[in-house]
Amino acid sequence: MTTSRRSFIKSASLASAPFILPSRIWAAETKPNDKPRMAFIGFGIQARGLLGNFLHQEVSVVAMCDVDTTRRVDAVKRVDDFYKSHPDKGMPGNCKGYSDFREVIARKDIDLVCVATPDHWHAYITIAAMAAGKDVYCEKPLTYNIHEAVAVMAAAKKYKRILQTGAMQRSSFEFLTAAELVRNGCIGKIKHVECNFGGPSRPHVDPKEDIQMEPGLDWSLWCGGAPLVKYSDKLSPRGVHNFFPMVWRMDDLFGSGYCGDWGAHHLDIAQWGLDMDASGPIKVIRAERSEKDKANAELGGRAQSGAMLEFAGGITLKHNPFSLFGTIFHGTDGTVSVNRGKFEMTRGSELISRFTKKEDGGSLDGALAKARKAFLTDSTYKTKLYKTRGGHPADFVACAKSRQPACSNEDVGGRAAILCHLCNMSYVRDASFDWDPLKNTFANGTGNAAWLVREGGYRLNFSV
Repeated sequence: MTTSRRSFIKSASLASAPFILPSRIWAAETKPNDKPRMAFIGFGIQARGLLGNFLHQEVSVVAMCDVDTTRRVDAVKRVDDFYKSHPDKGMPGNCKGYSDFREVIARKDIDLVCVATPDHWHAYITIAAMAAGKDVYCEKPLTYNIHEAVAVMAAAKKYKRILQTGAMQRSSFEFLTAAELVRNGCIGKIKHVECNFGGPSRPHVDPKEDIQMEPGLDWSLWCGGAPLVKYSDKLSPRGVHNFFPMVWRMDDLFGSGYCGDWGAHHLDIAQWGLDMDASGPIKVIRAERSEKDKANAELGGRAQSGAMLEFAGGITLKHNPFSLFGTIFHGTDGTVSVNRGKFEMTRGSELISRFTKKEDGGSLDGALAKARKAFLTDSTYKTKLYKTRGGHPADFVACAKSRQPACSNEDVGGRAAILCHLCNMSYVRDASFDWDPLKNTFANGTGNAAWLVREGGYRLNFSV
């Protein structure tokens, strides 16, 4: 039987042994039997959701950092209010607010850091935190570009830190089931994969008029290593809000469009099913631009879908627009389609199981169980993938204690980020190119090494 990581064999031998946590794992000021102390850097809507989860884990949240004063104050209050109402979980009043992440990283008593900033900050803060001896949960996509992905993967190994990327679909049973069905040959040999999400990033556009910035935001620090552009309340909506700001995600200077935002989920599942967590595509094929695409200056004249990735063995992956399913595997004997709360499996013309909504009848659990019972039998269930216990944040905390790789570790998150950036790059550069997935660089004289790094370099001292 093969496994997705070493822990299955190792955990069996350790199952009956008493668990003693080596003191060197945690920060110098954390005793071995204490809860690890955790800090949050970046506190928008995504971090609020993560905080609600981590507060119920075996950690003590002691620091909240955001460049926006309103969000920072709100973050500290949320932590204090939680501990007031859950005295068994922690002590209110111990959480401190910061505007500069460097002060957080300098604290020797902090063991774990959650990075939930805009994408252009992910790599720098993650590497700095790991260099300071902290384990990191970093939101997806793990990095802003390919150079940064390679740097983060190397840093995690250099500093021997646990890294979890926030690609939480790997902790959902429908995606695990889909990947296991594919990896165990239940739909035959994979020929083609579809990944369905929105379009690439867009050129940065400054506001036509200067916008008066309310006090309480460190705009220079928000921009960080990216260019210091004009302040925009669209890039960084002030205060506490209940929506996901999309402008910075779609901006060339700060994000990688939907290719990074949702590609980090659906392309990641494709990598998982194809057993490509240690590799990647060998060719990227540009999408043809329509006349409508060319005429759309706001979108940079870029195609919005249709790019193709080719893997060794002739497997192709096509980027399509958002659809019912996020990732669809096409094999010689059938298909497996999956999204959040949705699943379908076919064999030839036969529908094995399906659930997408209540009107389908049955349940998601029922559809998954039917497919697993029919095809993941004792004789065919050779590859069992790592299954998290208690969800993505819980897996991170458990792995920080055990020192085993997390389910979305630096290689998983880094490789997924590279896939996102290759896809986005094809649209931005309107180019096809060959790729060496082991050296993480262009091959056969194609591409341009300048595309792998931040154009114009990094501002201030925030180089990666």
